[in-house]
Amino acid sequence: MLDHRGGQGAQAPTFLFGMERSGTTLLSMMVGAHPRVAVPLATTGMWVGFAERLEHDFNDLATRDDVVRLVDAIRRHARIKLWDAELERDILLEDLPLGDYGAVVARFHAIYAQAKGKTCWANVDIATFDDMDRVNAWFKDARFLHIVRDGRDVALSHQTMPYGAGNIAECARAWVQRTTTNAKMGRILGPQRYMTIRFEDLVLDTRASLDRICDFIGVPFDEQMLRYGDMVEEKIPESRRWLWPAISSPPQQSKVGQWRRRMTRSQRIVFEGTANRALKDWGYEAYDKIPKSAAAHLLDLWYHLDKGGRLRRLRKRLGFGSISLLERQAGNSRERAS
Repeated sequence: MLDHRGGQGAQAPTFLFGMERSGTTLLSMMVGAHPRVAVPLATTGMWVGFAERLEHDFNDLATRDDVVRLVDAIRRHARIKLWDAELERDILLEDLPLGDYGAVVARFHAIYAQAKGKTCWANVDIATFDDMDRVNAWFKDARFLHIVRDGRDVALSHQTMPYGAGNIAECARAWVQRTTTNAKMGRILGPQRYMTIRFEDLVLDTRASLDRICDFIGVPFDEQMLRYGDMVEEKIPESRRWLWPAISSPPQQSKVGQWRRRMTRSQRIVFEGTANRALKDWGYEAYDKIPKSAAAHLLDLWYHLDKGGRLRRLRKRLGFGSISLLERQAGNSRERAS
């Protein structure tokens, strides 16, 4: 019988997260390939979303009926339906305590782990990046694994997506504020419960990075973690693989330092005008002294006027909106395959 926090002798859960386009999916695939660790597909804010509705919609789980209604609502959610496992209602509900939302979160993950024949679980969700304090309240023993990527590459990747920061200047501000705030929270938790890993190290020195990750999680390294690509067809629905076109391949060194090839001088100056110190703090190369540039100043002014991607939204409203680069690439791939 499962206890309400995940099983007999359940290991403390690990929450994997980072800013959008920072390598969270790659990290989760590697960790989830471990024979002992189950990592279901990201639910992208679903758990936090239900937590925000607890009082109004589920009476703070004060009665058994409230717990049942919550579990049924989660089971119906589109994100949960993408999980590659059967989640039996009766087992999900068995002996769940009242008033304990963390127990509900743990139960869904524990049943997923059981279905995969694994003994512990981890969660991947970019929402944890901004709501780590909330997750910490659910799980007082949780571990938090924060993946950080060079903000300039994050900004460039955001420009290929149908969502994300409106422009490079906005991405710079978000990257600095969010990574810095999260790291401060991590220092409060301490190294036993919070760890950062750089995307660049995970790609360029994969084995050593995975050794560190396994030590942190509390499991021995296993070579299966390097064969994460074997899990893609089973784990990621075909309709969503366009978001990560290279996820079946080994870590690609070409993904590191793309800003050197793709970012204009003006874009770099604008980004580092906000993020220069933070880049250095995370160990990234950056200008010793940011150059003065009239072109960069004009670009920064344009970014200010186009805050939130106003032009892109207006084009869509007028019917002239274009699809993102990744969406175009996915469409071309489907055409070649047909």
